[in-house]
Amino acid sequence: MIGNWIGNYAYFRSRIDSTKEVVIDLDEKKGYTFKDLDERANQLAHALKEKLQIKQGDRIAFLSRNRIELIDAYYATGKTGTIFVPYNARLSAEELTQLVLKEGPRVLFCEDVFLETAKYVMEHSSLEKLVLLPNGDSHEEDYATFVGDMPKDAISCNQKPEDIHMIIHTGGTTGLPKGGLISYQTELYNSFNEICTWGLNHEEKTLLLLPLFHTGGWNLLTLPLLHVGGTLYINRQFDPALTLDVVEEEKLTCLFGAATIFRMMVEVPEFEKKDLSSLKWMMAGAAPTPLNIMEIFWDRGIKFVLGYGMTEAGPNNLSSPPQFMTDQLMRDKYASVGKPMYLSLVKLVDEQGKEILEPHVPGELLWSGPQIFSGYWENDEATEETLVDGWVHTGDMAVVDEEGFYYIVGRKKNMFISGGENVFPPEVELALYDLPEIHECCVIGVPDEKWGEVGKAVLSFKPGMQLTKEEIKSRLSEKLAKYKVPKYYTIVDEVPKSNVGKIVVSQVEKLYGQPQD
Repeated sequence: MIGNWIGNYAYFRSRIDSTKEVVIDLDEKKGYTFKDLDERANQLAHALKEKLQIKQGDRIAFLSRNRIELIDAYYATGKTGTIFVPYNARLSAEELTQLVLKEGPRVLFCEDVFLETAKYVMEHSSLEKLVLLPNGDSHEEDYATFVGDMPKDAISCNQKPEDIHMIIHTGGTTGLPKGGLISYQTELYNSFNEICTWGLNHEEKTLLLLPLFHTGGWNLLTLPLLHVGGTLYINRQFDPALTLDVVEEEKLTCLFGAATIFRMMVEVPEFEKKDLSSLKWMMAGAAPTPLNIMEIFWDRGIKFVLGYGMTEAGPNNLSSPPQFMTDQLMRDKYASVGKPMYLSLVKLVDEQGKEILEPHVPGELLWSGPQIFSGYWENDEATEETLVDGWVHTGDMAVVDEEGFYYIVGRKKNMFISGGENVFPPEVELALYDLPEIHECCVIGVPDEKWGEVGKAVLSFKPGMQLTKEEIKSRLSEKLAKYKVPKYYTIVDEVPKSNVGKIVVSQVEKLYGQPQD
């Protein structure tokens, strides 16, 4: 008998439709109904309680690529009142050990490709148990053995919406990632924001392009589609050619990803031949998207817009609502990250904390509302710095136009001052991306005796293309004020990026932060 609604979402959906396969594992070539998902979660929940005597508040950790077992764990932790901690699979063994020591999970479910890292963590932490998620034969105790013949009957516990369900880590661009505390309320209202803003329904189909250790992996579009009964395709390794095949063959209706992902898709030789007409819209987040990439999809009749979010604030905060964007409006507002989503509260403030009400005046972006996080795990100092009087201070600088569309103009910390003038790197990067030869770029400020700071562009070219420093500066001078045009240029094979394709500014600064080409 179910005693609480929290954690039993799969069961409630199964009462509506128990036959439709809603999660399709492309690697295992197997589909799962809501009834399957609920029963799998019940079995895992029973195993945790009976084999490990798990109690409410204990942490359950995963180190894995996108697999069905992560969805089992999402529901099972809700049923047991435990806290689900999916770790970034790209962390070093030492970084992961530090997080495990800090957050104290009881058990680590680990995909076998990360086994050596997991063994190191086991040796250097207080982890009690390691359970393997195999891709083949294994000598370790695996998931199927751990779950075994556990009962499929319902299991639940008493919880409140404000209780913590997940620890989702920040990007960690400045040191060890911080563990963001995500409550059931946060999860539900993020889904509600997305469903209401984008008009999602049971007919939606998507392929998950972001990792399930990332806020985007869960909230864009996994949890919203699981709530409305849509269809989610998952696979362990992003493959741009496979993504195009799945769009064509399964008639996907929407895609969310980072700019890098969509760039890789258009570079697939068969791209032009693929039928993408089922896609109602595509959306990019995490980093600026070059206009030429957006135009490729616009020319195919696909709506392509941008969005904005962060672990602490949502992440369902800003987006251009695709169903209401005309072709002309998309082109006019191509650089905008959209309007506030349904229940997200927003304001811009100046350096004194006073709200900015005029359009086109830069200010720090602040968020509040039922979708924000609850703080950081055992880090009161960082929590108090970020969450002030119920408002999340993002550190992002933005402007809003007369029609309510927001534009990110830079990071508060990354903005630099050249000759007394503020320079916001994203503006310069967008101008660079307008050059057809540029593949990726990142602009930073570096010291200069005369001007205090000047710009430096770290960039890569598209295959077979190249420009001289003088050619770049000449073209940029046609678009930007002279003080905004970078003085220095470093050409690289690849600009440093995070696991979700976001250029990591701190890493760029560390490697290339000197005033030289």
